[in-house]
Amino acid sequence: MVENLEHLIRRAALNPRLPRTPLYKELLRSETYLLTVDAPLADGEIKRVTKPDASFPVWADKDPELGGVWVPVFPARDRVRDFVAARRLKTPKGKEFLWMGHTPGQVFSLLRGVRRFAGIKLFLDPEVSVSVPWTEVRALSEGKIADEGPKRYELPYDRLVIPAGVRLSFGKMKPWPGEDKPVLMLMPEAGKFAPEDLRRLVRLPLGERHSWMPVRHFLQMMRRLQTLSGEGDRYLEDLFASLLAFEMYGEAEALCEWFEHRGHEAYAWVGLSAIYGRCGRMDECAALCVRAIAKYPGERSFHVNGIRALAAIGRAEEAVRYAAAAVRLFPGDAILAALRDKVTPAAAAH
Repeated sequence: MVENLEHLIRRAALNPRLPRTPLYKELLRSETYLLTVDAPLADGEIKRVTKPDASFPVWADKDPELGGVWVPVFPARDRVRDFVAARRLKTPKGKEFLWMGHTPGQVFSLLRGVRRFAGIKLFLDPEVSVSVPWTEVRALSEGKIADEGPKRYELPYDRLVIPAGVRLSFGKMKPWPGEDKPVLMLMPEAGKFAPEDLRRLVRLPLGERHSWMPVRHFLQMMRRLQTLSGEGDRYLEDLFASLLAFEMYGEAEALCEWFEHRGHEAYAWVGLSAIYGRCGRMDECAALCVRAIAKYPGERSFHVNGIRALAAIGRAEEAVRYAAAAVRLFPGDAILAALRDKVTPAAAAH
């Protein structure tokens, strides 16, 4: 079983465009291991069982460009030891690195609760790893297999302005169903991309034609264009909108925390409430929105997201109370009125 999983990870790393169905099926029926930091164990091995609602320290890599965190997941205990040795990792005083085993499929739902979670990296050795983004981890946590083809997104804005003189390069891509001759566009001075980045693409309109760009390289390009244009605030808003559109919620969460540290608390909280709602983190969404409504009552999105979150976690009476208050505060708002009508019967049933 372990040998087959390791073979599939290696194959996916060497050939990023190959279908990943065999790899994901094997992941769902294989034990997996995490790297954690904890107090030293007594002699002998202890099988640790992590419950779905448990909080535990897990080692993760912070993305240096986008801020989300990637959690290494290992197909065998020995790979944990190899990872520690390859990175020359050091533990805090009184702690040591330990592997944490999980039954097949369990690790995916657990890791979705990690703050700024961007995805997992299946690790074999320093030269071989495979990135599995948040969207595919979500599918695996539900026992599903993500779509095989590259994930394709539309441009998050009406138009993208590229200043004159910027050097671009174009190349042909291997066709996929529905497109005979796809074109890849790159901006060399913006940065590099890895071959597996071709699994997530954004369509860029070019007059009557279009080209494709790896999502990660698109975000690198946005940062470079901001440097050229000097439009800092507009760039950051567009960057956040792009992260949401590309379902890169861990990276978006990291950006919101950066906004908050820079003094833009209300804007950061609006973004976080949207992220929590889309990720299904309804407890966190409800707690944030209740705080935000008290501090920023005029921000409508806190009321909408808060009512939905309260209803989703079974706090029906609170949802009704907040809905009634929101309708009084925003008279004539059709969405809030519909939410009030939707949650009121639910409260009556309790």
